[in-house]
Formats: sequence, structure tokens, C-alpha cells
Amino acid sequence: MGFFSRKTEPGPVVDPTGPFAFGVEDVFSITGRGLMFTGSVESGAVVRGADAELVFGDRVLPVRIGRLESRKRRKPQALNAGYVGAIGLDGLDKDDLPRRFHGEHVILDTAALRGGVIRSPAGGAPPETGSA
Repeated sequence: MGFFSRKTEPGPVVDPTGPFAFGVEDVFSITGRGLMFTGSVESGAVVRGADAELVFGDRVLPVRIGRLESRKRRKPQALNAGYVGAIGLDGLDKDDLPRRFHGEHVILDTAALRGGVIRSPAGGAPPETGSA
């Protein structure tokens, strides 16, 4: 290794199998793309077009995975456990999302969505069968 070589640090322990779970860290509204949820994949994997749920507070909203991005690149196939990225969701109705007042205007309450989870059982491994 050279003097300026980067050391690899051990990443977080993640489960590559099981249902897909993506921890939402922030939400952005991008013109032409809609809402993009940024965060990291906690377990499993998901592909574009998979059925999913957006879970925040006591709400569970059915959605579909519409766009996957990681490291500023579009990922048409999958986000796997350990990835940090952004997910665009299809099927979200703006009326179902939390709102708050900002002066005289009503805006999306992104703080209420932080800490939420995007989950999809379809992206995970099939359940194990048999007795232990």
C-alpha cells in the first residue's frame, strides 16, 4: 500500500437475506423525479418495481419501488444490504404524507418521515421450511 492509499473500514453488520428494510435518513423533493428517500439498506435486497411499504409513525403506506440510486448513479437492478443510496417511490399520494405550516404555506414535514422504514417482503429470501 502506498502512503496515500485509502484504508477500508469495516462497514456495519447487515443481513443480506430476509426481507428488505431501508432506514430513511432524509427526504428530498426533486423536480421531475418526485420525492427521493435517502438512507441505508439494513437488510435484504430490492429491485425496481417491487411492491413495498413506507412505514413512519403509526402509518403504513403501500408503495412501489420506482427509482434506485447509489453513489449518484442510477441502479436499474437492485440495492443490497449495506448500500447507502436513494429510493424514489411510486404510488405515494401527497395527501397521505405528513404536512406542517411554514409561515402561511403548508409544506411536507420531512422531519416526520426521518427514521421511517421502506420495507418489502418480496425482496427477501424465501422463508425457511422444515423443523429445527
